[in-house]
Amino acid sequence: MGFSIEQLQAFVAAAEQGSFSAAARCLGKAQSVISVAVQNLEIDCGVELFDRSSRAPVLTEHGRALLRDARAILQRCEQMHASAAALGQGVETRLCLAIDAAIALESLAPQLIDFEQAFPHLELELLNPTSQDVAQLVSSGRADLGVMFEQEFYPRGFNFTGIDHVEVIAVAGPGHPLAAVPEIQLADLEQYRQLVPTTRSPGLGRQPVLGGGHCWRLESQYGILALLRAGFGWAYLPRSFVQEALASGQAIQLQLAFQQVDIQAGIDLIWRRDRAPGPAGRWLIERLSSQL
Repeated sequence: MGFSIEQLQAFVAAAEQGSFSAAARCLGKAQSVISVAVQNLEIDCGVELFDRSSRAPVLTEHGRALLRDARAILQRCEQMHASAAALGQGVETRLCLAIDAAIALESLAPQLIDFEQAFPHLELELLNPTSQDVAQLVSSGRADLGVMFEQEFYPRGFNFTGIDHVEVIAVAGPGHPLAAVPEIQLADLEQYRQLVPTTRSPGLGRQPVLGGGHCWRLESQYGILALLRAGFGWAYLPRSFVQEALASGQAIQLQLAFQQVDIQAGIDLIWRRDRAPGPAGRWLIERLSSQL
């Protein structure tokens, strides 16, 4: 079976256009070329694709069955041409993006939709590490780009740009003593254990705790939320991360009398200076940066 792409194109065009002459106009070829291509395809396949007993050719049962395969083959050929063209332009074949698990992926969805449309043949891998270990994945080369909460200082060798802000609130479990206090003073917070995120990554600062209090440090925001619900302490967490727990009553937002404005935590996009992003990486950096 040695049919060609040209034969498949003629077959699909004739089936979709309803005639060999219309298929010829669609493909910019002579009608005789289309007719011969379809006839040769029928010979190669060993089945009749069109019933030519009427004025216009009509797909046979075999023709309808093989039309699906022909379309799929042509689609794969188009994808291969597009992939080859992208490779010729230096576009990456894959990209790995590490996103802090506490950052809502929905906030990046519009940019990822546009990314998929701009680079449909690129394989994108999304990692959801806990806490600040995004930086370690980028530093080691496991991830090309990272999305994480901003740091006051980054290790040498990192490029970064701000892409968003999220509201951070103080929360506790419904059974925690602070949950029943209508107006919480700073001295009230300092009496109870603070649950604080930590990291395995060297070179990144540890989040400070309130003076006078004691803390437990966990590398997972999900671990913090679990202990918080169980009453082990209180924590500052992104509102978007705890929204579901707040709605279900598993967590309570603490009313801080000493805090007059909302706390905003910046979100940064990071990458290594010595690994210049390709076209797809640069596109993602520019698009995410522009949303701030």
